Amino acid sequence: MTQAAATLSVAAAAGATNIKISSAEGFDSGQKIMIDTGANRETAIIATVGTAGATTVGAATAAGATVIPIADAIGFREGQTIDIDTGANAETAIVASIRSFGAASITVTVPLAHPHAVGTQVSGTGINLTAALTRAHVGGAQVIDYVPTPGGPNQYHKRR
Repeated sequence: MTQAAATLSVAAAAGATNIKISSAEGFDSGQKIMIDTGANRETAIIATVGTAGATTVGAATAAGATVIPIADAIGFREGQTIDIDTGANAETAIVASIRSFGAASITVTVPLAHPHAVGTQVSGTGINLTAALTRAHVGGAQVIDYVPTPGGPNQYHKRR
């Protein structure tokens, strides 16, 4: 029995149905999660679990590039699917390799279809929710599956 715990890698707006998380470990489809703490806490149900990580493009990239300079490589791993940008320039890629030290970068398996500006979001696919969030949540807010209940039985999710 385990308790899944992560943080939001980037802020999540009210109305969002996808959250970007620092770790996807221990989260499952159909599971009830709690996002944030105190008066801003809300519960949600997971529709699907994707991949972790979130950062921004560190230097502009051109269409056809396979290396994306990024601000931070924490939470990313080889073989994972990532989302790059939004709107007309949105695309999905597979991580071939990661450079974590020095000038951090992600190398993707297929050249990028679109150019991407400095500051553009690069993230794991995150967690899709069954319903939209009712509140906004800041980056770093906790995401957990159950709160331990001292003095009472805990409600941990049993992994299959």
